[in-house]
Amino acid sequence: KSFTDWKQFFPELSNALDSYAKLNPLQDEQAFTSPSTTAVVIEESTYLLGDTFKATIYAKDRQNRSKSYGGDFFSLDFFRGLFYSAITPDGIPCVVTDHWNGTYSITAPLVQAASFTLEVLLVSSLEGISELVEFTGTRRDVGYVYVAELESGETVHCNVDISAYPRYAHAESCDYSNPRNQEPWFCTKPASGVCSRITNIVFDQMPDEKPRFSFENETKSKYETMSVIKGSGVDILVSESKATYAPPVLKDCVVKNRKHVRPNGYMWGGRWVSLTCANTLQSVRDTRNCLKDKVVYFFGDSTIRMYSFLLASQLNLRFVGPNSNSIWQNPKTLYNLGYNITTYYRAHGPPLQNPGGPETRPYISDSLDGIRVAGKDTFIIFNIGAHLHKFGPSIFIHRMQGIRDAVLRLLNRFPETRIIYRGLSVLSTPLEWYFYRYDVIVRDIFKDIDNFMFLDFWDLTTVVPQNDYHPPPYLTEIKSLVLFDYLC
Repeated sequence: KSFTDWKQFFPELSNALDSYAKLNPLQDEQAFTSPSTTAVVIEESTYLLGDTFKATIYAKDRQNRSKSYGGDFFSLDFFRGLFYSAITPDGIPCVVTDHWNGTYSITAPLVQAASFTLEVLLVSSLEGISELVEFTGTRRDVGYVYVAELESGETVHCNVDISAYPRYAHAESCDYSNPRNQEPWFCTKPASGVCSRITNIVFDQMPDEKPRFSFENETKSKYETMSVIKGSGVDILVSESKATYAPPVLKDCVVKNRKHVRPNGYMWGGRWVSLTCANTLQSVRDTRNCLKDKVVYFFGDSTIRMYSFLLASQLNLRFVGPNSNSIWQNPKTLYNLGYNITTYYRAHGPPLQNPGGPETRPYISDSLDGIRVAGKDTFIIFNIGAHLHKFGPSIFIHRMQGIRDAVLRLLNRFPETRIIYRGLSVLSTPLEWYFYRYDVIVRDIFKDIDNFMFLDFWDLTTVVPQNDYHPPPYLTEIKSLVLFDYLC
């Protein structure tokens, strides 16, 4: 099956990468964007409540020469000064607009009167992104492989494309791809020559391959990633205006495909304040009445399972059937008899970096097709990305297109069903751009679908960054309140 090129979702970035390749064919490191010469310049240091903060980033290389193309990836912190070191700091996300000529505009709505501090990080230069693109240029996870135990007792190496490994380029393979929509999964053929059933899969380092973690460290050093640029640390004062500032009146949070808005909220007083809908949920326990007689499906990785388990712990949901904690992605069904609340958890298909047999990792498209009863009292929440972001993005695109087809089939059967895709988070590493790339792709693939919503957590985790794939409990709860507001 042919795979879609990810660059069609990023035409300007694709042109910038082409410009870089033409202007710097030998990859002269002196031409790389440098945090030491790149600077942010603010227009004013004092504002009134209700104004829009504005600033400009001027990108320069290591020789202090202005860059002529864009594509650099910046992260901005706009924190209330008093709470700068707090676990959940007060802050307003900024929007960066790339003009593709070496300059970048910064804006932020000033929705609270306070003293703020601006800090700008060069997460990855365009030159660094070029290497990130090259690193995910194959249909495999560089440096790692999946080891499958077969029913015959033999062990084999598996991956999305086993022939992408040099040592297996000409080896025979067994095709374990999903027969419903050709999700690719191949293993080396065992010595017996028999492609017997897979009983268990584990994740392991590929012999004779460079570990991927050293790549991240080399990226930091070579491209000066995650570095503060000049002009950061400036204080901005936002004062009360003489006229009473009246924030816009917002409607209830409902599941509906809508135009992507940034920023979509801000952190204040330890909770997320939406700028797109009236999010009023104060605790997870407050969902008990609104989820009465409802069914909620959670499909995806361990971060989606965290929401499922948080709901279970707060609403006293009990396991139905076997519960194996030894394999976290085993199917889970939970139920509250008094309120008739049912939740289901199902993992996503391979690649999935946890032990378990095929029954523990169903494809989301298959799980959606397997739903026999749904409607206005059914919510579906899903996510995929963390286990695929180091593969060539064509794999992710193919997976999401298959899920989109299954979503449309489900909505054709049960048009009132509400479906939420939970976006990825700022990960505070040089590889953060991978998650950004996937969020942009998903928004495009699922555009114009009724009763579907892309729930964007990028702005929230800009203010409260997530330094691990699994967020700490306080951040999971903050995000869960945003998510569950759409269920109520």
